[in-house]
Amino acid sequence: MSLSSGVSVLEEYLDPDYLPEVLPHREGEVSAVFEMVSPLVRGGRPSNLFIHGGPGIGKTAVAKLVLREIQTEGVVPVYINCWYHRTEVALLSEILRQMAVPFPRKGRGVDELIAEFVERVRQEKLLVVLDEVDLLETPEVLYELSRASATLGVILISNDPFATRKFDSRAVSSLALTPLEFKSYTVEELVDILQERVNLARLDAQELAIKVAARFAFKNRSDVRYGLSLLLKAGRAAERTGDVLTAETVKHFDVGQSPKQEARQHEIEADHQKILDTLKGLKGEAFSNDLFTSYLRGGGQIAERTFRKYVRQLIDWKFITEEEVAGRGRRRKLRLSS
Repeated sequence: MSLSSGVSVLEEYLDPDYLPEVLPHREGEVSAVFEMVSPLVRGGRPSNLFIHGGPGIGKTAVAKLVLREIQTEGVVPVYINCWYHRTEVALLSEILRQMAVPFPRKGRGVDELIAEFVERVRQEKLLVVLDEVDLLETPEVLYELSRASATLGVILISNDPFATRKFDSRAVSSLALTPLEFKSYTVEELVDILQERVNLARLDAQELAIKVAARFAFKNRSDVRYGLSLLLKAGRAAERTGDVLTAETVKHFDVGQSPKQEARQHEIEADHQKILDTLKGLKGEAFSNDLFTSYLRGGGQIAERTFRKYVRQLIDWKFITEEEVAGRGRRRKLRLSS
């Protein structure tokens, strides 16, 4: 894309998933995390970490920068998002794949996979980052990781500060996790981050437009991804008229749901999507029983038991929130996540 300056805009720098060389206002966290896992470089035992904090505040980016840096020191980096690899077999297979170890998942038992995993990791210095770890469906795999090798470091990441409570107490104890909370960005910090990305992208934007985008991001839980997505989409709108990106364009542009959820929406099953569409048709909130009734009226085919299982998955995946409402009997009010 290009704007009135005639200079082509480098959109990849406004992509929320772009990883810059330096993370403004997260330099301290990068140094702290690297220091805790750096014994791996010398073949020593690292500290394992549990990083938590709100969405879009740099947790994943910090972990990926540490992986990038420690790889230059001879440590094998492994990054896994548990949204895509939720079971023990899927997780261990993906670790082996990223270690360039051929291991067919089909036709091999779990015990055989664990044995292969343990044998391989004991030959390496390995740092494994498990993002969105609260989505693990078989968290007992963490116990295998904790016992596999003295030169295997683990970083767990979650938005939920209490995510580890659902895990096997043996695994949590064996990992000896050091918690590290990431604080939300301030408006001023968001302005700095967005301004740097705008400069890299060569986007012709008014200073006030960037400040407005930062304010919108701040109102959405300081999610820098929201601000970047807003600038990217508003910038494209400005391009169509050949104008510089102004504050007014940003103000009148609605990003909608968070960029991560927007991307995930294309990856869920049709039945899950129909449940979300039904809830949206009920103005974004409904009691569980009412939602199921509306789902059936709209042509839904799955049984109530399966419906409740899918609703639970959507809650776990952060598409829906739930609230217990006092009254006669137990009632759950479901809401679309913002």
